[in-house]
Amino acid sequence: MNPKKLIFENKRNPFSVILLLILAFFLALPGNAQVTKLKKSERDSLAAIPYPYVLPIFGGKIRERGIDFPLPFGIMTNYIYQESKYDLENPQIGFGDSDLVSIDFVDFKTVKNRTNILNFRADAWLFPFLNVYGIYARSESRSNIEIGFPLNIEVEANPTGETFGFGGVVAYGIGNYFAVGNLNYSWTDISSLDDPVQGMVSSIRFGRNFELGKRNRSFIPTIGIQHQRITQDSGGELPISTIFSKFDQDNLNDLKAQIADEAMNWYDELSLPQKLVVDRLVNVLDNWLAGRDVGSTPLRYTFDKVPVGEWSFQVGFQYNHNKHWWYRLETGFGPGRFQMMTSINYRFGI
Repeated sequence: MNPKKLIFENKRNPFSVILLLILAFFLALPGNAQVTKLKKSERDSLAAIPYPYVLPIFGGKIRERGIDFPLPFGIMTNYIYQESKYDLENPQIGFGDSDLVSIDFVDFKTVKNRTNILNFRADAWLFPFLNVYGIYARSESRSNIEIGFPLNIEVEANPTGETFGFGGVVAYGIGNYFAVGNLNYSWTDISSLDDPVQGMVSSIRFGRNFELGKRNRSFIPTIGIQHQRITQDSGGELPISTIFSKFDQDNLNDLKAQIADEAMNWYDELSLPQKLVVDRLVNVLDNWLAGRDVGSTPLRYTFDKVPVGEWSFQVGFQYNHNKHWWYRLETGFGPGRFQMMTSINYRFGI
């Protein structure tokens, strides 16, 4: 999810103020940038060549001014590894078609989620300062859900996901320095959830282009900040065997002892619907651990997934081998968040 940025050189241009205002609204995902500062002789030579591509709009007029910019179309492949922490709030469970019942008496520890993502993206520079793109991704996650009370147990989930999305990038540069802003919206179908998870990622980045002795070959470091927001309410269903794969007879005996012990008042303080859910859960687990058929009735659940942090600091490095091939490595870190991304981008003109 790391759009390519078009940067063009601008001196006393009335677009300056407009673009800087746009940057305040268009914040973004990881991105790449290409800035080309040309000598006067190179600008004159470039201005004499008619612009051969259909995009960006006004590309020919920009070329007439002797300003170079990236090829208008791109295809990118990204691999992303992401770790995120979140708290589970307002948990509810139910069996089969029964009503969902709050289990706020259960102590859920902070969940750590690890995700591997393979992302594909196609983009086009619609205007010299505006890039638009579409995204498709596949992901595999691993979450460890730890319960601290009324029993100590860890539940592991390994859902897969399919993501679709779109976004836009705005860019502005002076000489070899630039700023880029990007906004991305996506929705992900996750195997363990009923409804798609919607997300919006925004960021802003600043960087500088260092030429490497050959035209269109450069090294570009960037720094920036990123904000990621996702749907917080989630719900789905899983079979008992999946949720309690690490649950053993000692765990069940401990839970039964707590319920029967008059000194343990957490059960006595539950509402009648909560007691019925606990009793049924104990009965199902008892049958499952004994090897008896528990049927196909799943355990349904809903909860609010609240991220520990939504902001991260981004540091990236891009190598442009020529006008066609770009390579990038970027990392992001913040409270409850870590991300590492590598990307290959091929650009072309039509």
